[in-house]
Amino acid sequence: MRWPNTEARSPRWALPASGVALAAALAGRAQGWPWLFGAFLLIAWALLTYGLGVLGLARMPRLILTASLLALAVTVWIDTAPQPRIQLGLVRVQKLPSTISPGVVELVIRNSGTLPANVVGSAVAQLALFRTAAGLAAGGVEAELSKRLEQADQLPAVGTMVIPPDRTDRIAIDVPPSQRSWYVARGEATVVVTARLRYRDRGFLRTKVFCLFTNPPSGQWLSCPFLNE
Repeated sequence: MRWPNTEARSPRWALPASGVALAAALAGRAQGWPWLFGAFLLIAWALLTYGLGVLGLARMPRLILTASLLALAVTVWIDTAPQPRIQLGLVRVQKLPSTISPGVVELVIRNSGTLPANVVGSAVAQLALFRTAAGLAAGGVEAELSKRLEQADQLPAVGTMVIPPDRTDRIAIDVPPSQRSWYVARGEATVVVTARLRYRDRGFLRTKVFCLFTNPPSGQWLSCPFLNE
C-alpha cells in the first residue's frame, strides 16, 4: 500500500514565506509606495492564514483568527501607509475689516504625512454679530457661509498648493468690508472663517471642512457648531 505524501501538502512553508512578504511590504512602505505596501501586506496575510493549518485549529476559531488578522492588516495599512496628512495649524487675524476695506485672516496648513499633498482649497470669512456658538447656529450664519463657500468652489481659479512632507503653507482669506466693523472696537463683532480642503490620499479624494470663529481682540479661536468635518 502506498501512503499519501502528506509532507508535500504541509502548510509549514507558508509561515516563512509570509515573513518574506512582510519584509517586502516594509520595503515598499520605505520607498513611499502605499499600494505596493498594501499588496504585500495582503499576500503576507494570505500566506499566514494558510500556514495556520499547522496549528490544527477547529474551523470556527480558525475563521475568527483569520478575520482578526485581516482586520489587523487593513488597520496597519490605513494607519502606516505613506500618505499626506493635512492638519490645521495656526489661525490669526492679520487685519480687521473696516466699512470700506477688507480684512485678512491667515490659516497655516500643515502636512504631517510622508508624501507631498496637492491641496485644492476654497475659503471664505465674514463678520457676524453673534458672539457664541449657539448664537451662530441660530442666526443663519451657516447658510450664508455655505452659499459663499459653494460660490468659491465654482470659481475658475481655485487656490492650489503643494505642501511637501512635514512642511506648512499659508492661506490668506479676505474678510469683506462690512458695516458690522463698527462693532469690533466694542468687542461685539465676531470673525467667522470656513474652508474646504481637498487632496489625494493613496488615490482617494479626501475633503476637510472646518469653521472657526473669534471675538477680537481675544485671539481665541473656537469651533463653529457647523461646517466641521
